[in-house]
Amino acid sequence: MKKTLSVLLLSWSCFLAGSAVAQSAPTGVGHDMHDMHMSPNHEMDMSHGHDHGAAVPVTYSDLTQTAAMLEKARHATEKYKDVRVAEADGYRAIGPDVPGMGIHYVGSKGGASFDIEQPPILLYEKNRSAAGGFELVGVSYLFSAAAGPDGQPQGAPFPKTLAQWHRHANLCVLVDRSVRSNLSESDCAAQGGDFTAETQWMVHAWIWKDSPTGVFAPTNPSVQ
Repeated sequence: MKKTLSVLLLSWSCFLAGSAVAQSAPTGVGHDMHDMHMSPNHEMDMSHGHDHGAAVPVTYSDLTQTAAMLEKARHATEKYKDVRVAEADGYRAIGPDVPGMGIHYVGSKGGASFDIEQPPILLYEKNRSAAGGFELVGVSYLFSAAAGPDGQPQGAPFPKTLAQWHRHANLCVLVDRSVRSNLSESDCAAQGGDFTAETQWMVHAWIWKDSPTGVFAPTNPSVQ
């Protein structure tokens, strides 16, 4: 159980929302045509005024494989739309209810190795109309690996161009299942808590409630 709690995590302290990219609308056909120049051999030069931004270096294979993995995750966790089923399977709420992340339900098993169909953490938000009073909005995965030169885990199961993993340090899970990040190991032990110097890598996947900042974003502004 201690291993599971260290899973902990809980990105409850991770209030970093992904930044949105603003896109400006075209100013008119006349302007667009003005930016198109004819070269001496009468070929259209489209190089002026057509900055499309940097392309994300992700392959078609990366996209299709990731989509297939997330579809598997949805199929495996659909039963947990009823939070009572999750609780019966050993998931327990840990940490606070945080806008943008909801409530983390940590499982009593899993996390030791990556399994797309057995997420160690389920993400819920309060919803009176949902079964059990909570609505399933996403999942969270853990991964154990050394950090690579780019600061991301080596051999991560999701493409780095799509998912950014993170870790937490010096977390204490207290007996009431609240999480503190401002306690030393000795202070945590004195209060009967479980201390973790550094958690496993973690990533959120908003597969049940779309996030405007991306499916793998640390937070989901739509979650209240």
